[in-house]
Amino acid sequence: SNDTTSEVRSSGPFGAAESSSPPPRNEAGHPDPVGHPLGFAYDWLMSVFSDQAVVLLRYDYSETSQVVALLTREHGVVRAIAKGIKRGTKTRFATSIDLLDVGRVVLSSRQEKRDKLAGITEWKQTQCLNGLREKLFRIHAAQYAAEITSHLTEDWDPHPALFDHLVSALIELADADEPLAATVRYQRGLLDEIGSLPRFDACVACGRREHLTHFSSREGGMICGDCEPSQLERHGVSADTLLRMQGTAFDPPHPGAFSLLNYHISHLMGRESRLASKLVPRG
Repeated sequence: SNDTTSEVRSSGPFGAAESSSPPPRNEAGHPDPVGHPLGFAYDWLMSVFSDQAVVLLRYDYSETSQVVALLTREHGVVRAIAKGIKRGTKTRFATSIDLLDVGRVVLSSRQEKRDKLAGITEWKQTQCLNGLREKLFRIHAAQYAAEITSHLTEDWDPHPALFDHLVSALIELADADEPLAATVRYQRGLLDEIGSLPRFDACVACGRREHLTHFSSREGGMICGDCEPSQLERHGVSADTLLRMQGTAFDPPHPGAFSLLNYHISHLMGRESRLASKLVPRG
């Protein structure tokens, strides 16, 4: 459903105010806050913007506030604080922003301090994905997607297509009978967007297209039987898994395809995903 399910406004310095008005200038040519709709409260070094977002990470900062990592469509990953979001008032109930929520956010951030937390001044949920929490494998797959996205993308580096991939994956998982098909499609989409999709059609060491037996994350693709002994890091790949990776269809789902891409993703992250074993238990 695309129906709005919740809308909250935080008690940040701007409330829910947002203006696209150009900065008025005084006689000396400097910004003049008196003539701006936000008055003296407006900081000319602060940008206020609205964007679509998915919540990748969330934790409580205090009794009334939350810190979140958002994948936004036009601004990339933004880490932000929602001050007072869990504080109820006479006009609204206390609420919160949940992990994997999809919505529209209004953020404020100092342009010269993008390493600091942005401020959330408004949040409006736009997708209701309750189905994710109806089956354990669905929420595990969705959390896995959020985890690898958070670790493999840079803050403030926009990837609109990746955002679309993630939203599509979450929508698919919310009604899925199994997790692997949607998850493998997202793994490939993520790796493609960040420029780390491996090569599966030929040996990355010599170019040979036959007898591809191993995969090297460090080398970025498949290794043939002749080149395999010289590789310090390698991972055996079955012929069936390789055939799946050389195609584009993942229905029916294939555990080997997930495990191979997860092996590569784990090397890129520098650690194993804490949720991968929930999707394909180690044998």
